[in-house]
Amino acid sequence: MPRLLRPLTAVIAWAAVLVQMVMSIRHGLAAGDSFARATIDYFSYFTVTTNTLVALVLTVPWLAPESPAATWLARPHMTAMTCAAIIVVGLAYHVLLSSINHPTGIEYVTDLGLHYIVPTLFTLHWVLAAPKAGLRFAHLPWFAVYPTAYFLYLVARGAMVGEYPYFFVDVNTIGLGGAARNAAGILAFYLVVGAFLLLVTSKQRAVEQG
Repeated sequence: MPRLLRPLTAVIAWAAVLVQMVMSIRHGLAAGDSFARATIDYFSYFTVTTNTLVALVLTVPWLAPESPAATWLARPHMTAMTCAAIIVVGLAYHVLLSSINHPTGIEYVTDLGLHYIVPTLFTLHWVLAAPKAGLRFAHLPWFAVYPTAYFLYLVARGAMVGEYPYFFVDVNTIGLGGAARNAAGILAFYLVVGAFLLLVTSKQRAVEQG
């Protein structure tokens, strides 16, 4: 079962990201956006960037294990950070967004993939099969780089186009201070998830050594 999790999760992640991308770009074009604008808008969602990251972490080391990209993506702290991010995607969506988002048809299927199936399968893959050698609690601050960079990107992009993908970081509605407070709260939760994963790692290491 652990050996099947990597290809299964990779296929689902790529399928969900790409199918949803096609639909999102079509909606954008129908609304009058350019192809470039519609594509940038799509990849401005944390859900999309994180599911894409999951797909890359699973696929590149598998298909091109000797490449520099594979070496970087396969690092234990990189896979652990990715796991923390995709867990936050699933939980944050369920708590904050699922009640106001009601997709139908194929969008319902991709919604399940992006927010529930991929987070669950990748977490199982990480627990059961991902390399964890060298992981320490000292890596936790490094986990904050990705979500912090994402928030700074949202603020910069929002200042240029006047739109934000999530209501809880919408500077137009709640101001920069409110958006920053919400982002800080999500970051704190993200780091709690990361700390829990590192704790799991330490427990696994203790069992293996004992």
